[in-house]
Amino acid sequence: MTLFFDPYPPFLRWYKEENGNYEEGKCAFAPGWFDKVIKEVGGIKENESVGYCLYHGGEIIKSPVTRLNPAVVKRLEQCIKFSPECNALTFRVVRRCIKEFPGAKHTLLCDTAFFTNLPQEASTYSVPYELLKKGIRRYGGYGLCHQWAWEKTKIFSYTPMNKAISVYLGNHTNAVAIEKGISKETSSGFANLEGIISSRSCGDIDPSVIFQLHSTGMSFTAISRLLSNESGFTALIGKKTEFLDILKRGKGAKEVALREIYYYNILKYVGAFISVLDGTDAIIFTSEEIKKAIPLILEICKRFEFLGFKLKPKNSIDGNKIIFDLATKDSSIKVFCLEYNKRKVLTDWIKEDL
Repeated sequence: MTLFFDPYPPFLRWYKEENGNYEEGKCAFAPGWFDKVIKEVGGIKENESVGYCLYHGGEIIKSPVTRLNPAVVKRLEQCIKFSPECNALTFRVVRRCIKEFPGAKHTLLCDTAFFTNLPQEASTYSVPYELLKKGIRRYGGYGLCHQWAWEKTKIFSYTPMNKAISVYLGNHTNAVAIEKGISKETSSGFANLEGIISSRSCGDIDPSVIFQLHSTGMSFTAISRLLSNESGFTALIGKKTEFLDILKRGKGAKEVALREIYYYNILKYVGAFISVLDGTDAIIFTSEEIKKAIPLILEICKRFEFLGFKLKPKNSIDGNKIIFDLATKDSSIKVFCLEYNKRKVLTDWIKEDL
């Protein structure tokens, strides 16, 4: 059995895989969380696997998969400063589970490790050198998803693929430019707040807005909450709005305007990344709702037809596979779509390392 913990403050999500069957659950991270989770999963036996997601490893955790030992746990504690809420939760869960299950195999999956070798010109902020030395730089995000998408698509592709742009579509849409398996650019920055507009966060914003809001009397805590949890799709519509709501293509003025802003954000990054890579062999779209997202993907790709995209008619697309291609065989750029099952991908990462 493999049990995987995924922080989602103030909740803790868990995924369980056993003999090819998957279960998942969520509980508040409060007193009694451990007993509740273990009761639901049925306990952990000797030599079974426990995994943990670290959303931000900074420059301390640089491998996507790391077997936990006392030295790694100490380094994990040093990562709390990069994402205090999520990383602190992961650290506390790791310490408790290692204590309770010393005979299990404990593995850490780091979501920013894929960007360890991000080029200096892409990772560097124009801030004083002393801040750069303290780790203020762009780290990217969703690296485990993008690395998985690249590796699966490269095997599937019937033509050589050295350059690709990977786009995750969802409540935290983001994009990565990849060359020969190495990330060259990313839409995410120090954390996932930077980049493409998301369900509840603002995406790219002029930093001076923060100080303008502070001058009106808002605390920095309130500003942080505003930009990371009360902005994005939800703010523009005026009610809780998620990626699936965009796919439903509401016809109200606010819904239409939001789609245009969202499309523009994606187009801007994809276009820039094509330039960064000096062309691309493919664009890879990944989503939990990939079949429902096909109209959106086709609309995005049609904007790049001037580059040689040739797309299949919508009614000829076979979306009943884990990976499928929206481009014709003579298209200069391929368009691959992958259905992303987070619980399966994360538990598979652990099993492949054993």
